Amino acid sequence: MQGNNSIAKRNQSQVPDPLLRLEPEEFYVDDYYGSAPEPAEKQQLFAVLSILRKYWLMILGLTLLGTCLVIIYEARKPDYYTAEVRIQVNNETNPAAGGNATGSIILNPGSDPGYFTTQLQILEGPGLLRRVVKAMDLEHNTVFFRSGKGQETTVWQNIQRMFGLYKPSQKSDALKAESKSDNTLNLKVDSTTDLDSQAEVLAPYVSYIKGGLLVNPVKDNRTMNRETRLIKVEYTHYDPLLATKIVNTVADVYVLQNLEQKVETNASASDFLQKRVAELQSQIRSGEEHLINYAKSNQILSLDSNQNTVVQRLSDLNNRLSQAENDRITAEAAYREAAQNPMSGAGAESKDARTSSLEGQLTGLRQQLEQLKVEFTDEWPEVKKVQRQILAIEKELQLSRKRSTDTQIAALEQTYREAASRERELRVNFEAQRNTVLNQNEAAINYRIIQQEIDTNKALLTSLLQRSRETEVILNRTPNNVHVADRALVPDSPSGPQRTKNVLIAFIASLLGGIGLAFALNWLDDTIRASDDFEASFGVPVIGLIPKANGHSFGSGFLSAKFRSRKGSKNIGKYSYELESFEKPLIAEAFHQFRTSLLLSTAGGAPKTVLVTSGQPFEGKTITSLNLAKSLAQLGGRVLLIDADLRCPKLHVVNDVKNTLGLSSVLTVQNLDQDLIDQAIQKGVELNLDILPSGPRVPNPANLFGSVEMDTLLERLGAIYSHVIIDSPPLLYFADSVILASSVDAVVLIARANFSSRDVLARAKRKIQDVRANIVGIVVNDLPVSSYGYYNNTYYRQLEASELEGNGSLLHLD
Repeated sequence: MQGNNSIAKRNQSQVPDPLLRLEPEEFYVDDYYGSAPEPAEKQQLFAVLSILRKYWLMILGLTLLGTCLVIIYEARKPDYYTAEVRIQVNNETNPAAGGNATGSIILNPGSDPGYFTTQLQILEGPGLLRRVVKAMDLEHNTVFFRSGKGQETTVWQNIQRMFGLYKPSQKSDALKAESKSDNTLNLKVDSTTDLDSQAEVLAPYVSYIKGGLLVNPVKDNRTMNRETRLIKVEYTHYDPLLATKIVNTVADVYVLQNLEQKVETNASASDFLQKRVAELQSQIRSGEEHLINYAKSNQILSLDSNQNTVVQRLSDLNNRLSQAENDRITAEAAYREAAQNPMSGAGAESKDARTSSLEGQLTGLRQQLEQLKVEFTDEWPEVKKVQRQILAIEKELQLSRKRSTDTQIAALEQTYREAASRERELRVNFEAQRNTVLNQNEAAINYRIIQQEIDTNKALLTSLLQRSRETEVILNRTPNNVHVADRALVPDSPSGPQRTKNVLIAFIASLLGGIGLAFALNWLDDTIRASDDFEASFGVPVIGLIPKANGHSFGSGFLSAKFRSRKGSKNIGKYSYELESFEKPLIAEAFHQFRTSLLLSTAGGAPKTVLVTSGQPFEGKTITSLNLAKSLAQLGGRVLLIDADLRCPKLHVVNDVKNTLGLSSVLTVQNLDQDLIDQAIQKGVELNLDILPSGPRVPNPANLFGSVEMDTLLERLGAIYSHVIIDSPPLLYFADSVILASSVDAVVLIARANFSSRDVLARAKRKIQDVRANIVGIVVNDLPVSSYGYYNNTYYRQLEASELEGNGSLLHLD
């Protein structure tokens, strides 16, 4: 015991105090951890790059697979060739419709867009294409439907051509000569052939041609007016010579069909004119004969109105009737005005001498009365006398005026009656004379109608004879406003498929698809990653980050790969445990940080009893608890590691100790004896590190952990050891860890990067919090070395290099 104490004191002097290591904080951060934390943008970029690195094989595979499939697909597709012909459509003018400009149709979509669209539809119409099939005898052409079979280039040559490694040979001189001889086609199509009856038979050929035919107007981008009178017709086929023949035939048939329509239209117009001339000549002859016979039967001598007395008398009566009607209207207006206003102008115009004398006397008496009233009142005898005289004269004057008015009205009434009687008499005479004129001139009117019809037919006949002579001249040379501007030549090189472009698009699409799938899988992936913000997600800080050892998983003890170590490895079944990973500088420093965070995690001092658990198996809690105990033992205090996983114990196998007596043995005795505890504890496994194995298996471990004996045991061990570390079973599988969590000072939850589920970790945290246990933090192990930030520091690279050279014994304490 004395020797062991001296060794412990010597090692305590060698191991620095953790509090002293934390005093110069700036030095520690700058020398051991490098620069300050990276900005959020760099962290996001790092997260994206980590996702791409995680799924780089899948992204590469999808990109190569998609690109290779498109390469094979494009290489198997045959080459196709496009021939192009241009057709010029001038102003359409038909002289048969007239020699003026009103009969012309200008090919300008601004003035008549329907005409231009009609020409485009005719070029693509099945009627014209049926004539093309018949003209080229495509029904018996074996090359037409071959779809590129028999081409010279192979699939491998097409693949080489995609990358510019192969150039096909130019067409031979024989092909050029053949194309030159077939450049001008001699169409022998009978326009009278009923192609509509063969529409169903020719439908496959028409549909095949229409699938490769493209008709578009030609636009000039160099001028403000982009519209031209050119139409570009393109046809695409796997045979370059056949493509050229078909597109030239389409143009020729279109020109011929347009000319045939004009000739047919002019011929129809000529036939119509001749027929109409014959009809008019017959109508003129029959009309003249009917006119002669009608004049004889009705005794018509002359149609001159100056030689007809009946007509002259009717005109005289009409004038007299108009004058009588005006006189009657004037007399009637005067009579009605006088009758409505007896004392108006009619009475004033009929004043006699007596009335004028009375008016003069009345005026004199009124003046005299006014003079008397100036000096006398109305009761003065002279005033009254004058007033009586005025009344007498006014009465007599009124009677005189009435007699004069009645006389005048009677005279006007007599004048009105005489005018009305004269009008009635003249109207009767006019109607009688009018009937006489109508009866006498009915034959003359009919005669004029017949003569006018004959004159109209003669004028129309003259116009039709002139038009007929012009049409005969036009038929001898009918102008065609459509002709071929540029004929198609056999193309030297294929126009498609665009293999290189399609492969490039497929490569980009596959790459983006792989990246998108990687991000989708990463979004669906619920496992813990190094870039996660645990404190924001779970409300618990991360107190330890444990990297992989030599690229292999360190934290998880359950890995099928066998790890190399200087003293070997321990195996249980098919699983292997690396025993000396703690001796590596990177791993040791990670546990030193974990140890420091744990010691400072609780208020009032470092926790004595610490429970190490996880949500599910294979997350590395056993090896983590072992290395944590080793790290705490380096501080000089006594540390006890308890294997509380009574269902699947592993510490005795990892440390090569006996398990005949252990925790289950201590808890199942009736009286807890200190000697039994000392016998169960395996002392001196490591310097300052003892281990209490699990002991024999028991039926129900949860009952033992919830007993008074367990609390008593922890209390006694806490009085002996500086720290007690407890390795427990998974939380979500058994209740053992939950029961133990309520009896310890601190609980550490283990999570494995890229393995542990967020949901499992959250449920495990809730279980610990449900029993009001003190969960101090999460330890994430099995981190990729690239995610472990300070590993890139030059100091640690040099430290590992020195260890590989045999100088890395700073952490070996034994």
